Amino acid sequence: MIEHAGDRVLYATESDVPWNRDVDVVVVGSGGAGWAAAIAAAEMGVKVIVLEKSDRIGGTTAQAGGGGNYRASTWLWICNHPWLAALGVEDPRDDAVRYMARLARPNLYRADHPTLGLQPDELNLIQVFYDHGRAAVEGLTASGALDLAPLEHINDYYADLGENATPRGRALYLRNPDGTEGTGADIIASMSAAAGSLGVETRTSLPVRGVVVDETTREVLGVTAGSTAADAALIRAHGGVVFATGGFAHDEDLVRNYLRGPVLGGMAAATNEGDLVRIATAVGARLHCMNEAWFAPIILDQAPNPPSGAFRLPGDSMIVVNLQGERVANEKTAYNEFTRTFFAWDPARAEYRNLPLVMLYDESVSERCRDMPEDAPVAEGGGNPLPRTPLGEPHELTGHSWTELAEQIALHLDKYRDTLPLATLVPDFVDRLTATIERFDDDAATGVDRDFGRGGTTTERARSGAPRPSPCPNPTMHPFRDCGPYYAVILVPGVLDTKGGPAIDGDARLLDLDGRPITGLYGAGNCVSSPAGQAYWAGGTTLGLAVTFGWIAGRHAAQRAAHLGSAN
Repeated sequence: MIEHAGDRVLYATESDVPWNRDVDVVVVGSGGAGWAAAIAAAEMGVKVIVLEKSDRIGGTTAQAGGGGNYRASTWLWICNHPWLAALGVEDPRDDAVRYMARLARPNLYRADHPTLGLQPDELNLIQVFYDHGRAAVEGLTASGALDLAPLEHINDYYADLGENATPRGRALYLRNPDGTEGTGADIIASMSAAAGSLGVETRTSLPVRGVVVDETTREVLGVTAGSTAADAALIRAHGGVVFATGGFAHDEDLVRNYLRGPVLGGMAAATNEGDLVRIATAVGARLHCMNEAWFAPIILDQAPNPPSGAFRLPGDSMIVVNLQGERVANEKTAYNEFTRTFFAWDPARAEYRNLPLVMLYDESVSERCRDMPEDAPVAEGGGNPLPRTPLGEPHELTGHSWTELAEQIALHLDKYRDTLPLATLVPDFVDRLTATIERFDDDAATGVDRDFGRGGTTTERARSGAPRPSPCPNPTMHPFRDCGPYYAVILVPGVLDTKGGPAIDGDARLLDLDGRPITGLYGAGNCVSSPAGQAYWAGGTTLGLAVTFGWIAGRHAAQRAAHLGSAN
């Protein structure tokens, strides 16, 4: 008997289903997590098919490092990876787990608690990430999928945190054949080629609509796929189905109802619409971490589909203020943490006081950015939000005085009244801004940011770029010029992608409402609840987690297929 439970679950006995295809492992999605799963399974000799919703492979991974007006390498952050020893660096397990736990759940963390204050299942996933990340990158290297090398001098975002015993060296990059550092597109090209050589089949433009579930055992038997009746297919997966479909950054309803604050855009692949959230809910999975995302500021003018985030706010004669003319955060802090500043609620005014924010800088900052070569590191000012062209770009506002610039900001905000209906400069904005700049200039002269401690960490100083010929005591701060032109870029909150979804266990199996694994159903990457919680431990965290849990899922599903009887 076959019973439909909406469009997303088909309950049946295996013999009743008119299967169109018979494989061991179905991987849904072709980003970093999906290819890691496919390669891990294929390496074990089972039959694997990758189904991709889009007409091209790669998902969000393929877009990483190549958006906007810059090209940047894409990293994997892996604890205790095999190349650390060559750097003379150790990465003790207990210390690494403490660092990750401290940032994942800072409101719960307790150093003297048996589970560090976290829920046991949350701590377990962090430990699994540490324990299996090394094996994942070793396996991907051995398969020829990735030629990785360490970034010795790249700091974690919280390199100075007391719990972090290994503040640098965990980031890995793809070494291209010409010696350059690979982008996300390069990573996808390399991984997909390796998968193809292992016999993995790939189908694009074939979205997965739901799963087929055994009506008695409740194990997942396969998937229903296809966008039309003509391409509809029922695909049997003897070992299991691995979802790697990305988050829900492009589903307005999910974003509005789950994320912790107003988000105006996302850099994820356009197909990241929360497919697994709905399928998992229909099959009785438990959702977790749905209020979290990999946050980053974006340029208002580029919302809702920005080519890149404002990952580095370059310049020393630069501040960010709200519409009251006040600095509200350390401008050099990591983008995930900085973005949370937008979500501050003002109960007196009944509005988000820091939405939007305005980045202000002088001609010296603009000149230095435009003089940089196209391949300049983002840390030195490359990429969003500063334009590189001499004529600027529409999102860069200019004024010969602070008063004139304020007028341009006000006019620009009027263009976005539908998006930001309450965004209006206070009447005395210029006076407040002048006082803010005077205070900043005084702090720049002494080298001490009295308000937010800017430039006080190793990571901030390392990301400040080349110093001026005559720098101030703090390389991240320099007084503004006494005369214009001055510049402004309006920033709003965005996401690389979301990081909430169905909860998984240490084998990357989805869990039901009672915390039991759903047999035959796996997930990895941004489509499932992230072990990182609210943290962004370092550059490369997203992809490091994705390939690790993708690798775990692929191997477990392949082992299950081998045990039950492969389709080969």
